[in-house]
Amino acid sequence: FDPLAASLIQGVWELFRGPEAIPVWLEETRLCQPVLFISALAAVERLRQRRPGCLERCRAVAGLSLGELAALTFAGVFDVATGLRIARLRGEAMQEAAEASPQRQLSIAGLRREAVERLCSEALEESGGSGCVCQIAQGLFADGFLCSGDTAAMEALLRRARATEGCKQVSLLKASAGGAVHTPRMAGARARLLEELRGIEGLMKPPRCDVYMGAGARKIEAGSSPSELVPLLCEQLTSCARWEATVRAMIQDGVGQFYECGPMQQLKGMMKRIDEDAFTAMLSMDHVVKNEKEKPR
Repeated sequence: FDPLAASLIQGVWELFRGPEAIPVWLEETRLCQPVLFISALAAVERLRQRRPGCLERCRAVAGLSLGELAALTFAGVFDVATGLRIARLRGEAMQEAAEASPQRQLSIAGLRREAVERLCSEALEESGGSGCVCQIAQGLFADGFLCSGDTAAMEALLRRARATEGCKQVSLLKASAGGAVHTPRMAGARARLLEELRGIEGLMKPPRCDVYMGAGARKIEAGSSPSELVPLLCEQLTSCARWEATVRAMIQDGVGQFYECGPMQQLKGMMKRIDEDAFTAMLSMDHVVKNEKEKPR
């Protein structure tokens, strides 16, 4: 079947109309990741309809976490079927790793990176020391982070963050949110992904535009060998996804217009805290504001 057929695109997109509409089964990582992958590509098709010609002028792409697979598919590294297969394997492997031990995620805003890293170190000492995991998993904007690790450490981090002056918001995510993503707890998932990518590396194609990868906020230039992408895709599973640094690198390199191809305008919300000019110019595909669909500009 064609995963980008109009009827399937609409069905997938409607799953993300709002928090109250998202079905419970989408909380499972093994199911959510392939759906998110198709949702991102569906958004690309919406962009093609709304801004004819802009995709042909695209200079660079990037994706947050799973979004890298959709970005690489758009860049021509994978075909859609291959990208979907990798997204499914990635989701299954990450869920398996998350279920191996008690793990949680925590979102925090209002504190700088140095303060969050200090709190993570203190939470580690409180909960068991060197055998535990507690670290920044995603650097989203200057004072906004996703942390993940072992449940005991996350609960200690929650208490400490609440007691820290300047912390504006901190909360534990649902236990079903995906476990200790972007930490060493995902080592098993990383190994499975590496094996899969090595097996298809000969079929992967050089990207047709620049690709900015979250592992190290590194730019892979158009035409580069796919062998450069494989270790970065895998490294991202066990290390911090540096989204703010990635976006700032793109801006520094002259990217001025951003399009968010995904549900629920989350990246645009982050962009407001990264760069005001880029936020003003940014367009999110088919998002909902105050229960009303965004009108095409």
